[in-house]
Amino acid sequence: MSMAGGNGVVRSLHGGASLYDFRDLDILQKIAVENDAEGWVELEHLARSLGLGDNHNRNVATRLAWMRRYGMLQRDEQRGLWRLAPGGVRVVQARIKAAAQQDLEELPDEAMVEVMANVAARYRFTDPTTAHLLRREFLFGTQAR
Repeated sequence: MSMAGGNGVVRSLHGGASLYDFRDLDILQKIAVENDAEGWVELEHLARSLGLGDNHNRNVATRLAWMRRYGMLQRDEQRGLWRLAPGGVRVVQARIKAAAQQDLEELPDEAMVEVMANVAARYRFTDPTTAHLLRREFLFGTQAR
């Protein structure tokens, strides 16, 4: 169950930090920007930068733990800090070129079936972290409207 917030972002009524509230890529990009000189970020700072209050820290921690399990993040257990794992860094640094982005946007919807077939083939043969991100991006994008 979810509801639209004032900024148009869909927020679940049961947590505020689920896959259906924020894409993994959004969280990875936020960590890439909101970190210290060594790339680490505090949970509380991240929750606030996502627009969630302090009462969502537990939900954000659960989400980050799953992302760590999938190889996207690392955690400093001693200090309780989070940063991008190598797989997360690769995804954040990968940018689609403007020409390719425009080509994709101009494709008719029916042609996207072939694009999706290519994505599915890549999913089967890519590294586990990227595969999880692809699968989860599809889940985010195909959630109930």
